[in-house]
Amino acid sequence: MNRIAIFRLIVLATFTLFLFRLIDLQLIRGDRFRELANSNRLFRWQIPPERGVVLDRFGQPLMFNHRQYQVKKEIEALYPELQKIDQAQALAMMATNSARLEFELYRSYPWSDALAHVLGFVGSVTVEDLATNNRLKSQDKLGKLGLEKTWDKEMRGRYGFAEFEINALGHRQRVIFEQQAQAGLVIASSLDPYLSQVAKLALAGRPGAVVIEDAQTGQILSLVSSPSYDPNLLTLPHEASDTQHQQAIGELFNSESRPLFNRAVSGNYPPGSIFKLVTALAGLATDSLDAQTVVVDEGVLTVGDYSYSNWLYTALGRTDGPIKLVRAIARSNDIYFYKAAEWTGPEAISQMAKQLGLGQVTGIEIGQEAAGLIPNPAWKEETLGEKWYLGNTYHMGIGQGDVLLTPIQVAQLTQIIVNDGELCQPSVKFRINADDCYSLGLDPDHLELVRQGMLGACSPGGTAAKFFKFNAREETEPVPNSTSALDAGGVLCKTGTAEFGGANEQGARKTHAWFTMAGGLDLDRIDQNPALDIGELSADQIKLKQELYELRQDWLGLVTSYNLPQRVVITVLVESTEEEPYKEGSREAAQVARTIWDWMLVGV
Repeated sequence: MNRIAIFRLIVLATFTLFLFRLIDLQLIRGDRFRELANSNRLFRWQIPPERGVVLDRFGQPLMFNHRQYQVKKEIEALYPELQKIDQAQALAMMATNSARLEFELYRSYPWSDALAHVLGFVGSVTVEDLATNNRLKSQDKLGKLGLEKTWDKEMRGRYGFAEFEINALGHRQRVIFEQQAQAGLVIASSLDPYLSQVAKLALAGRPGAVVIEDAQTGQILSLVSSPSYDPNLLTLPHEASDTQHQQAIGELFNSESRPLFNRAVSGNYPPGSIFKLVTALAGLATDSLDAQTVVVDEGVLTVGDYSYSNWLYTALGRTDGPIKLVRAIARSNDIYFYKAAEWTGPEAISQMAKQLGLGQVTGIEIGQEAAGLIPNPAWKEETLGEKWYLGNTYHMGIGQGDVLLTPIQVAQLTQIIVNDGELCQPSVKFRINADDCYSLGLDPDHLELVRQGMLGACSPGGTAAKFFKFNAREETEPVPNSTSALDAGGVLCKTGTAEFGGANEQGARKTHAWFTMAGGLDLDRIDQNPALDIGELSADQIKLKQELYELRQDWLGLVTSYNLPQRVVITVLVESTEEEPYKEGSREAAQVARTIWDWMLVGV
């Protein structure tokens, strides 16, 4: 081959290589190189979105977004040094030099500890969050507990951005393109913050919980756990050098009183005599007993070497004598329910409890819900490796032994009984119609017998003396139908005093206090012009009374314009403490409910 041909081949090969390189650069990897070139020419600044909020049942926001403004010391720098300024300074700068302003968003909660356990709080993204979700940004804020966590995706919104052209020195030039941030959703809830504040004040710092529910829809008006915490401590901006703030956060997470623990939905507790309502329904459903079944209370029931006493005999040495179902519920007679449980059997009681939604989560949107525990012989043998004895049946019949419920489950149980056997799933999301309700197929006559017993519990001769005034009547008067009693302003209730833990040297065990009730509400029966009577009170008492009075004035101005639930369930748990180990349902828990009920009806 001559030199000319070789030269031509070299030239052709060279041009061919250049052509392929050009195709690679322009067509195959053109977009990639164009992106790299633009990244050297353009800079994108993220604009944070406004996080959505939760509204109360009156349409008012339960949390707010605020801007922490910062001024850029060098306006053209890509990552300028920032200095915090207050809102007044920022407003002044917006009119003259807005390009120097940046802002970060933070969350505040005006109802503080009264709604902390239901709303939760937001916090910074963690390394674990970034590892599990590659769409997150390091500057994101996520819901950490409660509704903030449950509805985080809906409320988070979408980032916007401003795209700047930059010069060879890396300084910002003109804005090429800007896309506004998209705010998160606004979600309507059924929560009543005024009632929540009153419930918190009624608990007075004692460990426990209050659940207030619309009996006909299952919508939650209030869900309070005590002790609580201030979510603003975790969300309001502060300097890293603020050691006092950091110490307060450390104490919150390490406190032995567990203020972050939501007792209303996460706490498993023995229900005590509250569970007698379940035993009664199970006995009626299996024809093991009826309205005329009589048990003679002699104070103590002896079986072999074991003795099982009634609370009245233990406390006062008295007995109820011959007693039937309705009065046994009203008197919370242990002897009756020992025998009722024996005749019914643990399997039937367990089955009824599960039919009523116990032993499983209710599905309320708050999260971290405990399921409770409904034992039976198979569970005991499989879990504990022990046989089931008659004594286990007795204990189960009165809500002791291994039975565990949460306050939200007790509220649901009460709601079912009051709502003619329809279970309405507890929910904090506002609904116009009760579309999450369904019948459990319970016999209406059985439900009425149980409600009659609950009416008796809050009537003279029952166990809840603090509510006798609402059901006061002459003994010669006929017992009213429970529905008509509610419509007339009556109250149905059940007290519970639940033992737990080991016995002391005197044989006594610590006790938690339970109280659950249902009452009828009507604007015509609510005092809308209460007087603030201070009387001979201390300065602290006057301050508390004024707070309750002002809360109710604001509340009245809203409930007259919005639908007031016709029937309300209030469930209260007051925990035992080392200082006060013996709590009584008829004393501590009933008093909390009475404080709330009085506030709703007549004011302070």
